Formats: sequence, structure tokens, C-alpha cells
Amino acid sequence: MKREYNMLLVLVVMLVVCAFISPTFRTVQNLINLLGHNAVYGLLAVGMAFVIITGGVDLSVGSVCALSGVMSAYAFIDYGFIVGLAAGLAVGIVCGFINGILQTVIGMNHFVATLGMMTIARGAVYIITSGFNIYGIPEAYGVVGMGYLGPVPVAGIIWLACVVIAFLVLKYTGFGQYVYAIGGNMNAAWLSGINTKLVKTVVYVICGFFAGLAGVVLSCRTLLAAANAADTYELTAISACIVGGLSLDGGRGNVWGSVVGVLILGLILNIMQLTSVSSYWQDAVKGIIIIGAVAVDCMSKLKRD
Repeated sequence: MKREYNMLLVLVVMLVVCAFISPTFRTVQNLINLLGHNAVYGLLAVGMAFVIITGGVDLSVGSVCALSGVMSAYAFIDYGFIVGLAAGLAVGIVCGFINGILQTVIGMNHFVATLGMMTIARGAVYIITSGFNIYGIPEAYGVVGMGYLGPVPVAGIIWLACVVIAFLVLKYTGFGQYVYAIGGNMNAAWLSGINTKLVKTVVYVICGFFAGLAGVVLSCRTLLAAANAADTYELTAISACIVGGLSLDGGRGNVWGSVVGVLILGLILNIMQLTSVSSYWQDAVKGIIIIGAVAVDCMSKLKRD
């Protein structure tokens, strides 16, 4: 918990520093827009938080997000919003279920299982689209990705609503306690009577659901579906969780930490864009943050041991 508060303090300090660096940054609209601009990352990080708490990781969420976006886009164009939303969520749920089954029934390592799903989902996107963007999503659906409810982005509201629900599930339900127990010690959780295979499968289904929802929001935000959409987003989601205080060893942290992590990464990219820093440097900085976050997590583990 101490590390989570430390990262929240880092976020506050970064806000102050960025406000001094760029006059544009400190405008209220820019700060509010951070919620909308980072909502897709945030939704992926919510699902990733469940997985990381169990001691796993899902490398497929970026590709599943893209596949969900493609399927929802086709459905939006031909059948309307409800069917498009259902299609995107269904794709995410099915992919998450397969990820869970590969681990709990087949016995695959989480890295191998989700890496395979990442490759399959991305390949499916290119096969379905032939590498071309899908246009024609009705402009009215853009309210989900680009619209505002009052001064607040709708996408940001969706993200924060999901965070609150996820927090309540993890904090106040038996399922949430099982998730932490599995992350703390899988064998002890099993010996205490927890159906660890079922819980892990459900966790990956939840992660897939959020990847599907992120894909729907992304397609509504851009009003198209691109074959290269959400490329490397899984790395951002993972690093956001680690920056926010979740441990790759599992059993520690909470979903609010993922919000802090996403906002820290978002602030860094935002201030770099406002100061006209090259996009190549932006990618390099993101990589440095990922390495640094994992390094801090590893050092924390050494101190605990």
C-alpha cells in the first residue's frame, strides 16, 4: 500500500511540474481530456490488474482489442450499436476464455498461452481486413469514444465506472478474495478449498471482456477499425499496473493503482507531445518506464525476501 501512495504522490508532483513546463498543459480542458485520451489504456489495465493479482500476465489484450474493434465495426455498420457492442464484447470474452482454458486445463504457461493468442488474434485481424481500414461506422456512435457528458469525456466515465465496479468486486466479494489468495499462494488457495482453475479462468474472461470493451471504445473513438490498432497496448497496460503498485508476483495491489499508472504514463506522453518531442523519443521513454517499473518491482521483492 505504501508504494501505491508513493506513486500517487509522484502523479501529483508530475502534474505540478508539467503545469510549469507548458501553459497549454495546465488548461482545465487538457487535464479533463487526459481521461478520454487514456480510456482505452485504462480499460485494458483494469482487466490486466485482475490477471496480475493472480500472478499472471496477458500479452494478448492489445491484439484482442484490435480484433474486437474490427468485429464491432462490421456489426455497427450492418446491424447497429447494440449488436456491435455485443460482438466486440463476445470476441473479448471468447479469447479470454480460451486463454484461461489453455492454462487451467491444458497446463500451458500464462506467457506461452497469451503470446499464442496475441499472434492468433492479430493474424485474424489482418485476414479479416486484408490490411485495410474499415470505414463506415455511423458518426452518432462517436459519442462513446469522443463525446462528452457535460465537461467529462464519455470514454473516461466508462473507464472510471469500470474501475469502481472492479474495485468493489476485488475488495468486497468472495471472488475477489479468491483472486488475491491465488496470487499470494496458489497451492495454499487450492488446499483451502478454492477452485483455483475456475477462478483463474474467470479472471482471464474478465480480462478478455475489458479488452473487448476497449476495442469497442477505440472503434467508436476513431470511427474506423485498423489492422494495426492497439499495437503494443498490452505493454502499456502491464507497465501501468506495475507503475501503479501491482506486483508481477501477484497477491498485492489494487485496481486504483492501474488508474494512477495509466495517468502517469499519459501525463508523460501528453507533455512530450505538447513540447513537440519526437514520437521516436516517446516510444523510447515508454520502454524505459516499463523497464524501470519492473526493476522497482523486482527490487521490492528482494527486500521482502
